[in-house]
Formats: sequence, C-alpha cells, structure tokens
Amino acid sequence: MRGLDVFVPFSVLHAAAVAVCALLVAVVVAAGHALAGTAAEARLRKSLAVFAFCYWVAYPIGWNWNGIDVYAGLPLHLCDFNALVAPLVLLTGKRWLRATLYFWTFTLTSQAFIQPELHHGPAYLAFWAFWTGHTIIMTCAVYDLVVLRFRPDWSDLGRAAVASAAYAAFILPVNLMLGTNYGFIGNPPPDRPLPPFIEAMGPWPGRAFIVMGLAATGFVLALAPWRIFDRQVPKAALDLEAGKRRI
Repeated sequence: MRGLDVFVPFSVLHAAAVAVCALLVAVVVAAGHALAGTAAEARLRKSLAVFAFCYWVAYPIGWNWNGIDVYAGLPLHLCDFNALVAPLVLLTGKRWLRATLYFWTFTLTSQAFIQPELHHGPAYLAFWAFWTGHTIIMTCAVYDLVVLRFRPDWSDLGRAAVASAAYAAFILPVNLMLGTNYGFIGNPPPDRPLPPFIEAMGPWPGRAFIVMGLAATGFVLALAPWRIFDRQVPKAALDLEAGKRRI
C-alpha cells in the first residue's frame, strides 16, 4: 500500500506523526512536573537519560547493520550530537550542555518536525526510528525547561554559538573529504539530491553560510521570549509592590 510506503511532507500522515510525538513529550514532561522535588522524579529523569543514551548507541548500529552508509549512516548530523547532549543534560545539569540542548533543539532539531528529511512511510523501520530519535531529544529539552526550570540568557546563547562553531569547524572538512552533507553545510555530488529547503539556498559554498546565518538568527529568536519575560517580571513585581504601598 503506497500510503504506508512513502512519507509525504505536509500530509495527513505528517500531521499525525507530529501530533503523536507532541503527546508523548507532554506525557513524560507532565509526569516529571507532577513528581518534581521527589526521588521518583530523579528516577524518571535518569531512566529517560539512560533510554536516550541507549537509543543513541543503537540507532547507527541498526542503520549500518548491512554495511556502513557513509553518506547518511554515520552519526555526524547535528541532531546526532544533540541526541548525545540530551541525556548528558539530564544526568549532569552542566550549564553549557543545557544551553546547547536548548538552542540546538528549538532552533534546529525542531526543523525535523516542521520539514522532515524523510522518505519512508510507516511500513519501514526508518520512519519509526526518525520520529523516535527526534522525539527523545525534544522530550529532554522540554523536560529541562518545564521540570528542571532551565532559563536561557545571553551567556547561554554564547555557549551554544561556540558549540555550533566547533561543530561546523569539525564537520566541514569531513563533508569535503567524504562528499557528504552532514549538518546540511556540505557539497555533495550531483547524484545526491539536496533537501528542497537546502537546495533553495543556492549553490555551495554560499548556501553553507546561509544555513549558518539562519541558525544564528534562530538562536536569537529562541532567546527573545525569555529576555522579554525577564523585563516584564521585574516591572510587574514593582507595580505589585507599589500597589501594596498605596493600600
């Protein structure tokens, strides 16, 4: 049945997949929020981290089980790195890891839900693996925000920018050496089609700079709501205090 073999972006199947992923994220985060401050929450968080790490190990093994796929099967996409950062955040709480997870997830990994680079439908394991992997990352990131109360600031944007620059500096020569497109900033051969949203950015190397520029813009936009909120909260607190004095 063709509907089960092929995934079409912006289809009913796409909407259903995103809805199910969002529901799974909400269930786990709601459970963590309900258990906040208890030993049960710590066990839930550690279990989520262990599951995420195990999936990070298993995914490339399964993908390359019948032979190494250099072009798409190496764990070198930014989401592959983010999938390792996610459990480390829950296990260590390190600030630079939390900053990286926040900005990478809500700016870049989120694009997997909006414009997924996926061709196989639910008849294939690749469909389920794609959505599972990205949902794990999103769950960890939202958990850190809602349950662990991470709040990014300008220094966190700087941390994420350094991590992103390090990734780009690493992956660019790897892409050129292998003829791959990890991080969507490579220059693959003509027989390797580009995702439509990457192809629309023009020829390489210009499109690589456009991708990095869009990522940087996305980081600023991801920070903006928190900066606006921080300005409003002190003002609201001052107004409340003034009201008490008038009473």
